[in-house]
Amino acid sequence: MPSRRLLSKRLWRCYLRSAERTIKIFRIINITFIIGTTMVIVVIISLFTPLFSRTVVYLFQHLPLPLMTGAAMSSPPTAYVILGGGLTNDHNNRTILNGYSLNRVRTAATAYHDLPLPIVLSGAEAPWLGQWLIEHGIDGIISENASMNTCENARFTAKRIPLHHVYLITDSYHMARARRQFALSNINTTAMAAPLPVNLDWMQPAQNLTHSRRAVYEIAAYLRDILRPQSNCRHADEVSEQQLLTPRGSAVKTFP
Repeated sequence: MPSRRLLSKRLWRCYLRSAERTIKIFRIINITFIIGTTMVIVVIISLFTPLFSRTVVYLFQHLPLPLMTGAAMSSPPTAYVILGGGLTNDHNNRTILNGYSLNRVRTAATAYHDLPLPIVLSGAEAPWLGQWLIEHGIDGIISENASMNTCENARFTAKRIPLHHVYLITDSYHMARARRQFALSNINTTAMAAPLPVNLDWMQPAQNLTHSRRAVYEIAAYLRDILRPQSNCRHADEVSEQQLLTPRGSAVKTFP
């Protein structure tokens, strides 16, 4: 009889311990669920405010660049490089710069008037960017018209003209990925961010969402470049100097 009582006590203690562990596990799961759900809700809400995109830009600005050597690390910037942001059509169906490209070339023009340096235009948008600069009294323009993506922007710019350090002009979300690609081509860059066509504004959730979408896209593109580099990025020796100089009449049109 005493042995049965002792066994019963032991079983009861085991049951209590198991029950306590189960309760603790459920509490942890519950707390984790509450914290996770709260974080998801906060992130979703932040997409409609300037908070999300500003946080992404801040993190992008602190990402390390690939190692560069030689003059890239010791030379001051000697040119402005504008990366095209796309083209669109006006009401008369004429091809024009979209809002992204227009803001980038305006940023370059403002900097040029303060510090005149050669301007390098990269991408299918180069002829339109160059025309805009000429119309605004700016010369010293060098173009490469062959690049189709950010990786090619860097490789073909390096092929087009010897550069060690440049002021790189694109939007703040694209900047980290672009700087990384130029560093891989051993070109150091000083960021000169151009604004997006719409401003961040706490009272304009639709505009903030435009920035957030841009930020999310660049996060995904940056991770892709690291984990699985683009297979459609041609090497510099795959294009001729003539191809770099020849404007493409069938440029891809995108909309802001």
